[in-house]
Amino acid sequence: MSDRHVIGGGGSYPKRPLKGAIVRRTGIVTVGARKAAPPPRGQGAGVIGAEPDHRDFGFRPGAWLTTRVIVALSLVAVLAAAAGGGWWVFRSSYFEIQNVTVEGTQRVNPDALVERAGLTGESMFNADLGGAQVALSAVPLVKEVHIQRHWPDSVTIAVVERQGWGVWEQSGVRYVVDRDGIVLGEWEMPPGSPVIKSSALGSRRPGDRVDYQAVDAAAEIYASLPKELGTRVTEVAFLPGKGVRVTTESGQVALLGDSSSIAYKLASWAAVERKAAQRGIVYNTIDLRFGNRPVVQ
Repeated sequence: MSDRHVIGGGGSYPKRPLKGAIVRRTGIVTVGARKAAPPPRGQGAGVIGAEPDHRDFGFRPGAWLTTRVIVALSLVAVLAAAAGGGWWVFRSSYFEIQNVTVEGTQRVNPDALVERAGLTGESMFNADLGGAQVALSAVPLVKEVHIQRHWPDSVTIAVVERQGWGVWEQSGVRYVVDRDGIVLGEWEMPPGSPVIKSSALGSRRPGDRVDYQAVDAAAEIYASLPKELGTRVTEVAFLPGKGVRVTTESGQVALLGDSSSIAYKLASWAAVERKAAQRGIVYNTIDLRFGNRPVVQ
């Protein structure tokens, strides 16, 4: 016998309850067309004894923890792979310095500079370019040096050499010096180059620095005297007890004392030269060591 009864109906069993009919079901009685209250979450649709609803609504207890673990492990794996790849690149011979090119040399041996730099075979990533630059700057003929990487395996060393400015004569030996007074070596300078004779004893080596005040004074004399007196300088000497001695191409000799106030002393010399020309006085030596009291002989 069916557990569902239709009251007030007649004839055959209808597929749907008639309007106004009373239908009795297990646990729920529905009157007319009124809707039943929604079933509690997790229970069947109004059926007593139905199994709980285990349908997946997109959330499970502990699912977030599993996802985070998977993401963390994936990240660790990626980082480990990146670190391994970076280490391989860092240690790879593909990034070792194989080619070292030297530019700007004239007197310096480029092969000697490459050997002194010590960069061949080093890693492009951690080669000590600063140390190499310091080592190359210590070479007497090198004034400036710049080192640049060219990936993946090359380095360029750009050198600016010191240029000979004049001659420093000491103990009978003529040394070429630059404008800073650095001894460069021994070779012939062009005619008319400044010549400074020193009374100091001993010898000089490339890289030594001579008296820079003497070089500055000589440079000023060689540059200014032709303008002041209209004659060229052939020699500037530094003598014990007398200081700077200047010799011109006309054979005149001037004693300037120390290397200070060179411009003033040269102007005084020019004034004496004009007065001597006006009065017809001929002299071979002028002593300018006493300021505004020049003495001629």
